[in-house]
Amino acid sequence: MSLTSILSAEDIENAVKEFQEVKDVFQILDDDNSGYIEESELKFFLQRFVPGARTLTDAECKGFLSAADDDNDGKIGVEEFLIMVQS
Repeated sequence: MSLTSILSAEDIENAVKEFQEVKDVFQILDDDNSGYIEESELKFFLQRFVPGARTLTDAECKGFLSAADDDNDGKIGVEEFLIMVQS
């Protein structure tokens, strides 16, 4: 059984496009190009996402980070980011 027997070419193309868009956003957030979104990068993004947003506490930022950090390494990899975005 092939993938195209389950999904149409359009479905596959849309999924690939969505994945690429998520990767593009990830690369924007990964300011130091380390391949991970670290706490400082996440905090920087979250505080500037909404103009005039209040300053997040370290505990709040760690909470956001841990919500997506499935392997508990203290950072968000591209796969973890993809899962977070799709959930």
